[in-house]
Amino acid sequence: MSLHPTIGTFHPPADAPQADADDAADPDDELADDSPAPGRGSRTGRAARAAGFHLGAIALFSLPAVALWWHVWSGHPSSTLTCACGDPAQEVWFMAWPAWAMAHLHDLFFSGAVNVPHGANLLSNTSGTLVGVVLAPVTWAFGPVTATNVALTLAPALSAWGCFAAIRPLVTWKPGAIPAGLVYGYSAAIVTSLAFGHVSVTWLVIPPLLFTTLHEIVIRQEHSVRRDGLVLAALMVVQFLISPEILVMCLLLAAAGLLAVMAVGWRQVRARAGHALPALGLGAGVTVALLAYPAWFGQAGPQAVTGVLFPLAPVLGVPLSGVLSPGQYGAFAKGYVRFGGYLGRNGPPADYVGGGMALAAVAAVVAARRRPLTWLLLFLTAVTLWLALGGYLEGAPTWAGHPWLPWRELSRVPLLKEILPDQFAPLLTLFVAFLLAVGLDALYVAHRRPTSWVARHRYPVTAAATALVAVVALVPVFVTFDLPFRVVPLRTPSYMRQVAPALPGNSVLLTVPFAVSGSPQPMLWQAADDYHFRLAGAALKTPNALGGPVGSGAPGSARRILTDLTVLGGPEPTATPAQIATVRRALQSWQVDDVVIDGHSRDPVYASGFFTRVLGTAPAYDHGAWVWRLQPGGPTASAATGAPLSQCRGYAAAPGTRSDPLAMSRCVLFASGRS
Repeated sequence: MSLHPTIGTFHPPADAPQADADDAADPDDELADDSPAPGRGSRTGRAARAAGFHLGAIALFSLPAVALWWHVWSGHPSSTLTCACGDPAQEVWFMAWPAWAMAHLHDLFFSGAVNVPHGANLLSNTSGTLVGVVLAPVTWAFGPVTATNVALTLAPALSAWGCFAAIRPLVTWKPGAIPAGLVYGYSAAIVTSLAFGHVSVTWLVIPPLLFTTLHEIVIRQEHSVRRDGLVLAALMVVQFLISPEILVMCLLLAAAGLLAVMAVGWRQVRARAGHALPALGLGAGVTVALLAYPAWFGQAGPQAVTGVLFPLAPVLGVPLSGVLSPGQYGAFAKGYVRFGGYLGRNGPPADYVGGGMALAAVAAVVAARRRPLTWLLLFLTAVTLWLALGGYLEGAPTWAGHPWLPWRELSRVPLLKEILPDQFAPLLTLFVAFLLAVGLDALYVAHRRPTSWVARHRYPVTAAATALVAVVALVPVFVTFDLPFRVVPLRTPSYMRQVAPALPGNSVLLTVPFAVSGSPQPMLWQAADDYHFRLAGAALKTPNALGGPVGSGAPGSARRILTDLTVLGGPEPTATPAQIATVRRALQSWQVDDVVIDGHSRDPVYASGFFTRVLGTAPAYDHGAWVWRLQPGGPTASAATGAPLSQCRGYAAAPGTRSDPLAMSRCVLFASGRS
């Protein structure tokens, strides 16, 4: 059987290369393929050469990533991030937990270090567990910040390599896999997620390999049923442990592709069912057996979160115009940049490929129009874009009305509720990348026989086209994003750096800023301290009484009060009797040992007055932090009463000044007659 895939026949496509003496003696073909000839050297030697080849490819694809993160690797990777806030800070915690859990024989999927006493289900969050496991040696040796920077640097390189390795078996012109890898690994979708520190949705090495494996099972069938089924199972398990959402999206697109193949070439597919069905069944069976427990744990295990995790999931898609236009999303995107934790220039929409790449893709379709694989990839490109648009067509012209989009209905399916439709954007770029490689291969194959000047110079012509596509592939990254990424040095507060590590083991800290969505700094401090202390609260998805994400908490709850002390947006707590009683009950319920006000929050001095009234005692001022050490069982002193807290603001010391930092607390106690 030919290496070229077909849908409707076992025979190669009409433009596929035919073996002849000229081809056999062609030295460039030898250089283009890393697969050694049968019988040449030992199996170990062949494996070593193949491993060396692919390691070299990963190194090549890493060069643009190093350029993107140059400010990190030319400085201090153990103390530098795009932001010590938002999603990057949360990712450090996600990266640190697997290393700590393995070293202390704890659960990889559940953490009791946060949201005390309930803990947090990490499979209900974008934890990327497997990435943390793989990079655990880096975490142990250099710390979780370094491991996070390694993960974010490797993400585009490994994703590009995955595309490169996946498309090579499907084409004869092997160098064409290089620009395909660059198009995919350095797509706008992946680079945007890199800036926000999203590890789990940037390690996208598995989706291209899944496509090739399914194509092998259904179409090519060059390997054994057992080999194909086990490879499929391994890829699905690995992808689940990186990102279950990405796996679900891959399966959705796989189903669409399989339906298309069956509709176009039912007779040929039926003839191949003897291989395809057992391989698919074996892959599904092994996958279900291995993932039954973690899938249950993430959906129904302790502290699992159900329902819509992101309120905008049904509608938040990419703009149709974004495919060609690098224009920004507007006010929402700029706000998300600040919230997400990246302070640099916002890049283009996630579905952006640019005019040059779009023209190259069209040319590829024309060049490879006789190949069924081309039409399968074109179909999947259209389906993926349709899904990525979300539930409503953003920026649609008035004459278009409100066209029906599939995500409007799919977003109601339980397994799809947790997926943001714009997460399909990297997969859209994947199919475009595959199309480019197939088009370059068609250009090469069409001129194998020396009948024209182009044919006689097919190597330089195809190589020039390949180089041009590779250059165009990187233009969106290096033109529309900051290069290198903006980064900032991490500054852990003095108390958290010097005093917290000496606290009694497993002490529970309630911090201001409070650990809540949008405020992950306490979790960053905890990860840097190797989880020596535990936290009340968590900047993670944890369930409310109904099982949905608790978020900032219900109005009047302790979580909401502490959130309003931490971030702007809600009304500033005024220490009413109801608020005092609520917070005191929470301190006891959460088993808090120490209340610590440190680092950046809404108004730390005002917060010191608030907790002075709640706890009825003045804090100690230690290493720039206001600290209360509670007795077992929670606060014992009665709450203070008196004049409104706003009347004591004039006595407060501004952070960083030489004024008395305890002036606010003394004012509160004086007003209550306790001075």
